[in-house]
Amino acid sequence: MQNKNNLWQLGVVFATLLIGSLISDSSVQGNQISSSAIAAFGDTAYAAKIANLTNGNYQFCSQPDPKDWRDGAGVCFNFNKIGNRVEGYYGYPHSDNFICIRGAVNGNHIAGEALAISWDINQWKNTPESTFKWDFEGNLTLSQGNIVSTVNNGEDAVKWILYRHASLNIDEFYQYNYPRMTSPSQLCEWKLK
Repeated sequence: MQNKNNLWQLGVVFATLLIGSLISDSSVQGNQISSSAIAAFGDTAYAAKIANLTNGNYQFCSQPDPKDWRDGAGVCFNFNKIGNRVEGYYGYPHSDNFICIRGAVNGNHIAGEALAISWDINQWKNTPESTFKWDFEGNLTLSQGNIVSTVNNGEDAVKWILYRHASLNIDEFYQYNYPRMTSPSQLCEWKLK
């Protein structure tokens, strides 16, 4: 019995040291936690600066991974990163409420442009040109909007609206261990510009 107790205590000490070294290592690397650590311990709040990530596909959400059938929780940014540039979309999982974003990365801030799709059922009365917050959380600011394409498909009209100024801040978002939402390349048609 005492051997089992000693082994248990030794296991707890080992796990504590392992977690401590991962946390210490992440602070040395500018708050970037390795994908193996995320896979081992789940998604991580405030774990990585987008600017420090290697090239690849990522998903960050305002709430932790729900660990169920949903693709994300809260509002999410699903993107591809190459160098200091990202291209993806920001929106609410399992809804048609999203907006395409591309731009340059500085920490967890993206500055660039956005492309919105406005379906007939939720058509905006006027295309906003002045600065406004796109989401309830206030993370995405847009301005300088112009309609770049309109398609009338029977009764449904679809408008693509380009915002020349987009600013997205995802500080305090959770990095998911892999992208679960639809690929940005399937939703964002930048060639309309």
